[in-house]
Amino acid sequence: MSDISIIDEELAWMILVVLLSAGVFFLIFLYHVVCGYIKSNREKIKFKDTRSYGYVLGGAAVMGFEFLCLLFLGIKNDSIENVVVGIFSVVLFFSPVIIWLFGSYYNTSKKL
Repeated sequence: MSDISIIDEELAWMILVVLLSAGVFFLIFLYHVVCGYIKSNREKIKFKDTRSYGYVLGGAAVMGFEFLCLLFLGIKNDSIENVVVGIFSVVLFFSPVIIWLFGSYYNTSKKL
């Protein structure tokens, strides 16, 4: 066997942390979608009037930004690609915080 490594240990840990953060982001997003749907049906209110709607908006914003980053990764320019990969990693890493900020801002602005 050869001792050639495609990625080094530091990059592997960074990838693991980013993927775990993305998993936490998706679980938070899915939890709020389900809870908001159940609460809106139980209390006969609009989905927008639940406390979960702001967190769902935050998750949608993160997913939209990730989609834009993936579109920009299709550009075959190394300088743009390096910047987009960095931004994409930061967004994935801080996605739970971004969801929390969107949700708390929405809930305070709507006084929910």
